[in-house]
Amino acid sequence: MSIVNFFQRHRRKILGTLFAFMAPGLLIGGMLVISKSGESPKAMKVAAIALNDYYSDNPPFGVWNYEGVRITEEEKLIVDVHVAVIPHATFIKTRNKRIKYSYLKLACPKNSPELHRYLEGQVVWINMHFHGETLLLGACPLSTKGAVYTS
Repeated sequence: MSIVNFFQRHRRKILGTLFAFMAPGLLIGGMLVISKSGESPKAMKVAAIALNDYYSDNPPFGVWNYEGVRITEEEKLIVDVHVAVIPHATFIKTRNKRIKYSYLKLACPKNSPELHRYLEGQVVWINMHFHGETLLLGACPLSTKGAVYTS
């Protein structure tokens, strides 16, 4: 039996199987396209200003240097933090991911209703670096209660 005969004999099963797998794939793909975040640039700028004000008054971990907030092309709010204390930087650099993430949480904003009102559930990313070398880049965790940032 050749391949052509096989396809002629089983074309209904093959086409049915293709449609059965293609329809959910197209549906999921369409939903992903529709559900793009589409955060308005104005809301992102307001959140960046609120974060800038927050970190100007509350430096991360008390001794690390806050270097600013930026909005990336992927619509992420990234807070740049320079770990200026050499023992902190070497300690963070040599630890596993779980311990690094616990240090990242120290740079995240604390529970603040005023800040939460401006962020409107947007995720804040922290870029921790030491003299240009990125130590850790990650998102601040969200609490299950009303999306207030935890630390």
